[in-house]
Amino acid sequence: MAEKNATGEKGATGERGRVPGIVTPGEWTTPTRVRACLFDVDGTTLSLSQNCEPASTREAIHRLAAAGIVPLLATGRASYLLEKIDLSEFGGAVLINGQLVEADGRVIHSNPMDRDDVKTVVEQVRAGLYTCLFMERDRMYMSAMDERAQAMVDLTHNHYEAGDVSWALENDVYQLNVMVGPGEERVVLDATRHTKATRWSDVFADVMPDTGGKDAGVRILLDALGIAPEECVAFGDGGNDVDMFGVVGTSVAMGNGGAEAKAAATYVTDHIDEDGVWNACVRLGLL
Repeated sequence: MAEKNATGEKGATGERGRVPGIVTPGEWTTPTRVRACLFDVDGTTLSLSQNCEPASTREAIHRLAAAGIVPLLATGRASYLLEKIDLSEFGGAVLINGQLVEADGRVIHSNPMDRDDVKTVVEQVRAGLYTCLFMERDRMYMSAMDERAQAMVDLTHNHYEAGDVSWALENDVYQLNVMVGPGEERVVLDATRHTKATRWSDVFADVMPDTGGKDAGVRILLDALGIAPEECVAFGDGGNDVDMFGVVGTSVAMGNGGAEAKAAATYVTDHIDEDGVWNACVRLGLL
C-alpha cells in the first residue's frame, strides 16, 4: 500500500486524562467501522529509549476501550516480558509472534516448534555457530551471555539468564531469538525443516514455526472474538508486523519504524516518543 506520512502538531504526554496537542487529520480516512485495535509492544506501545509506555499511549488505549473498541496485543514477547505495559484494558493477546494466543484469560492456540528442528538448533549452538535465546511458554534462557547477547539486553532492557540448552530438548520451545545479523539467519533456516524467520532488529532474528507468525495468531484471535479483519486497526514498527498488516483493514506504522513496516502500512504516524499512537487514533477518527 502507498505510504502516507503523518503531519500535524505533536502534543505533550502526561498523566491519564491529560490530552496531547491537537493534530490535523490531513489525508487520513476514518474506517467505516472499528471494533478492535492491535498493538505491537517494542517500539509501538513500549518506548525503547524511555523504557516505558508513553502516557499518551496509555491514555489512547484507555479511551479506545471506553468507547467500546477492544485493545489487543500482538507481540514477539511472551507474557512474562510484559510487566512494563498496562494490560488492564486489553481483551486478548497474540504472544511470541503468534505461537501463543490468549483470549478471555485462557490460551486458545499453542504452536510450539518442531522437536527435530529444536534439536538441530541445540547442536548448532553447541558447535559455537551462534548464541541463542530459547523461549518456552513460562521461561526463557540464553545459551551464553556474550557481546551480541548483551546488545540484545541493551536494546530491550530485559534481563536474560544463561541456561542449559539441553532444557530445550525436554520442553516445548515456541521461538528462538538467534543472535545473528541480517541474512545470517540462513544458517538456521537451511538446517531445519519447519522454520521461518523475521526480525525487527539487526541484533537478532526471531525464528519460529513456519506455520506461525503474527498474521496467523491475529486471524485466530479475531475469529475467537467474532471480529472481522476489516474491523481492526493494527499498529506496529518492525518487519515482524508486516504480515499482520496484511490481515487487517487498516494498518499504522510508527514513525520510528523500519522501512519495511512503513512500506506495508496504510498510514505512517509520528515517532512513539512524539505521541505516535495517540495522533494516529485522532487522525483515524477513533478519539
